[in-house]
Amino acid sequence: MVLTWLQSSGSRLELVFAMKSHLALLAMVRSVAMQSRIKGIASTEEEALRRIRQSNPGFLICSDQLAQGNGFSLCRRATKMVADLKVVLVLTGDCSDAGLALESGAMAVVCEDDFLSPEMEVMQSLLAAANSKNYVSNRARSLMRKPVAIVESPQSLTPRERDILVLLLKGASDFQIAEQLQISIHTVKEYGKSIRSKYQEKNRLQLISALLGRAFSSSQGN
Repeated sequence: MVLTWLQSSGSRLELVFAMKSHLALLAMVRSVAMQSRIKGIASTEEEALRRIRQSNPGFLICSDQLAQGNGFSLCRRATKMVADLKVVLVLTGDCSDAGLALESGAMAVVCEDDFLSPEMEVMQSLLAAANSKNYVSNRARSLMRKPVAIVESPQSLTPRERDILVLLLKGASDFQIAEQLQISIHTVKEYGKSIRSKYQEKNRLQLISALLGRAFSSSQGN
């Protein structure tokens, strides 16, 4: 079903997988109904690049850690090799950094646990990447080391709004924000409305996507 939706987006469906774990690779390959779409599997950075060079795929799904090399470097090199390549980067540990994944050129970032969750975050990440939109799952956003760097404030955010926006980017819920800042949930919601108004976004997801998209565009331009 996911492949059908991806095809409707106009994206090329050829896939290359690069994962450190051979078990993860096997699980990924088995999850793809149309095996002919898989153009390469690899556990090292150089092998993945060789597969990409040979097949010119539409998608690269890779983990941040590889048997040799790493996913961040692979992402940067692969997107230079194939201009319209869509990369979904999978974070595999607590030391991972979603911000670094975006800076490396990934369109979508998820965590290993997202593959086992009922929220369909992995499917959403693939669909977002197919439509050239940035997507970072809630779990992945909690691993963003420097969310403050993304929160620029040409919209004249107040210090409290800035604090709340940083927590939103880290994946915190309204309840968690209220608890951490020791304010009421109602107050958090009111601040949220004000923030969205200043960024001219209708909801939280659109706000986060817009901010991550700006960060991605800025990192690509540098």
